[in-house]
Amino acid sequence: MTESTTDILIVGGGPAGMMTGITAAQFSPHKKVLVLRPETDAVIPCGIPYIFGTLGGTEEDMAGRAPLLAAGGRIQIGKVASIDRNAHTATLENGDLIHWERLVLATGAENFIPPIPGTELEGVFSIHKDYDYLDKLFSTLIPQIKKLAIIGGGFIGVEFADETRKRGIEVHIVEMLPHLMQAAFDLDACKAVEKQLSEHGVHIHTGCKVEALVAGADGKRVGQVQIAGQEALEVDAVLIAIGTRPQVDLAKAMGLTLSRSGGIWVDAFQRTREDPHIFAVGDCAHKQDFFTRKANHAMIASQAAAEGRIAGMNLYGLRQLRTNAGSVSVYASEIDGLAFGVAGLTEHQAEQEGFPILSGEARLPDHHPASMPNTTEIFCRIIFAADSLQILGGQVLGGATTGELVNTIGLAIQMHATAPDLVSMQFGSQPRLTPSLHPLVAATGDALQRHYALLHPCVEDQPL
Repeated sequence: MTESTTDILIVGGGPAGMMTGITAAQFSPHKKVLVLRPETDAVIPCGIPYIFGTLGGTEEDMAGRAPLLAAGGRIQIGKVASIDRNAHTATLENGDLIHWERLVLATGAENFIPPIPGTELEGVFSIHKDYDYLDKLFSTLIPQIKKLAIIGGGFIGVEFADETRKRGIEVHIVEMLPHLMQAAFDLDACKAVEKQLSEHGVHIHTGCKVEALVAGADGKRVGQVQIAGQEALEVDAVLIAIGTRPQVDLAKAMGLTLSRSGGIWVDAFQRTREDPHIFAVGDCAHKQDFFTRKANHAMIASQAAAEGRIAGMNLYGLRQLRTNAGSVSVYASEIDGLAFGVAGLTEHQAEQEGFPILSGEARLPDHHPASMPNTTEIFCRIIFAADSLQILGGQVLGGATTGELVNTIGLAIQMHATAPDLVSMQFGSQPRLTPSLHPLVAATGDALQRHYALLHPCVEDQPL
C-alpha cells in the first residue's frame, strides 16, 4: 500500500473527467491535478461505432492524453473502492490511499439492459467504453457474424448498423417507436434517415416490441429475436443499444443526494449538495433541460465536456462567467453522405411542452455557385417561440457543413438569440466553403415572413 496526496482528484477519465482535468490545470496552475481511471487505454466515445467499419480497428479510436499532460495534469491507473468524505481520502482497490482537497466524480454511465429473457446468451452484447472489450469485439465476435439484430434505433443503433453493414453483415434494426431516431428528430428527418439506411441494405423493423431472445441449436448462443405479433427473426448476434443509466454506486456509498432521474444532484457549478468540495460531471451527474428545467436524459460527450469545463473553473472559487444553465441536446451524425443534426427542441417536443411555435425552413446549396464540386443541398428548419421569437431549436439535413451549422444553432440557443438577431446576423461567405446565404439566416427569414404576414397582411392594390 502506498499513500499519496493531490490537490484535485478526478475519478474517471472520459470526456468529462479529462476536460475537468485540463481546465483545472489551466485555471489553478499552482494545484496538482490527478485523473484516476481504470483503463490504460481510453477510446473516444463518439468514435466507437466507426471502429467496426470506417476506422477498421480499435487502435484508430484512441483518446489522447497529451492535452492533460501538457497542462500539467497526471493520469493514474486504478479503481476507487471507497471514499471518506470527512477525511478527504480515496482508497483504491489495491489498497493505495490518496488524500485530496477537491474531488470530482466523473464515473460515467452503464448500459441499460431490458428485462427480457435471453440477454445472457452468447452473442448478445452492448457497447462499453473500454478498449480491451471493444478490441475483443472487433477481433473475435464481429468477424463471426453474418446476421446481426440491433435492438434500439437511436444514434448508437443507427451508426452501428451503418458501419457493420460495410463489413458485409446483414443488419436488422428493431425499434419499438414508429420511427428510428424519433426521440431526437421530427418525422421528416427520421424518414430521411430510414430511407438512406434502407437504400444501403439495412433492414428496419419499427413499431416492434422484442419479447425474448432465444438460443439456437446449441442452446448457448442466441439464434432468434422474438418480436410481438411477428415471425421470429433468425440471427447469430444481437446488439442491445437502448440507452444508459448514470453510474452512481460510488456516490450512493458516499451518501450523496441523487435526483429522481438517477444522477448525482449538482448545482449550476457542478457542486454536490452535501459538500462544496465534491463535484460531479458527465453522465453520472443530473441534467436539467435548458428551457423547462425538467430532467434531461441526454448523455452526450459534448455536454459532458461542457460540464467538465464548468467544474474545472469553479473548483477553488465561483466564476460567474461560466455556469450550467441547463442541457441543450446537440447531436449530429452521417450515413454515406447524408448528414443529419439537431439542436434544442424539435417541433413535436416544443408543442408537447406547450410552447406556441413559429418555424421557418430553407433549402439551398452549401457552396456557391451550386456548380462548385462536392456541393450538397442543405435543408434547415429553425423553431422559435411564437410570442418572444426566441430560438428554441433547429434541425439540419445536408452534407459536410451540417455539424458546424448544428453547433451554430446550439450557440444561438444558449445565447437566447431571437429571430430579429439571427435574420440580420453577419456571416462570412466563400464559394468553396459556404453557401451564399447562411441557412440559419434563410430559415429565420422564412419564419419572420410568416410572422409579419399575420401581423400586417397586405391588402390587394393598396401598398403598405
